[in-house]
Amino acid sequence: MCPQSQGRAMRVMRLLPLLACLGAPCAALAEPAAAQAAARPGATQDEVLARSYVPSPERRVGEVRLVRRGDANIVQTLLYTKLLRRVVGEIRQKELANWPEGPGHADALRYVEALAAAQKQLWGRLLAGKPVRDRRQKLWVEFVLTPTASQLAIGAFEMDEEHGEVRVLRRETLAVLEPSREYVRRNMRLIASDSFHVEGAALASLLEPLELLGGVAAPPGG
Repeated sequence: MCPQSQGRAMRVMRLLPLLACLGAPCAALAEPAAAQAAARPGATQDEVLARSYVPSPERRVGEVRLVRRGDANIVQTLLYTKLLRRVVGEIRQKELANWPEGPGHADALRYVEALAAAQKQLWGRLLAGKPVRDRRQKLWVEFVLTPTASQLAIGAFEMDEEHGEVRVLRRETLAVLEPSREYVRRNMRLIASDSFHVEGAALASLLEPLELLGGVAAPPGG
């Protein structure tokens, strides 16, 4: 092979990983390196400490889980509902109420925009795909805090369900954000308080196993 042909071949080889991601999420390239390990799920390493169905066991559209993954503290939301657009709209209202103008507001806007984009992507897939019996849209969100990093990840998942118990079979990352540590920590506490219907001493007791979430909740932007 002549030098010119070799040069062209090497350029093509370097582009292959990027080309493989066009038209589909590519988590390996999207995830920030500082938080990759914390965001990588696995049934054998995830310790689910508590679970609450939202908004209630009788009318549930999903669930919130408190998870420990290695040294990471995680507040994980699993949404599985035909009304995902409405649920995302309700999350947006709460988020912007919790983070008015000031520190944390820009992070909140990025979060709700990424959430809405993921919902639209799932809805488009449902319309374009073959008819299925279970037409619920399935979306996961994780707020992740480690001793050295913070992260917010959003994606799609597949699941099975037995006697009301949901087991995640496969996950796909659609978006990864790196908000401020203060935003991530306070939002994790807010989500836990709202989902488990506790505050004050009861919230402190609930979060005690998650060492990085202990202490007094920070004020908005604090």
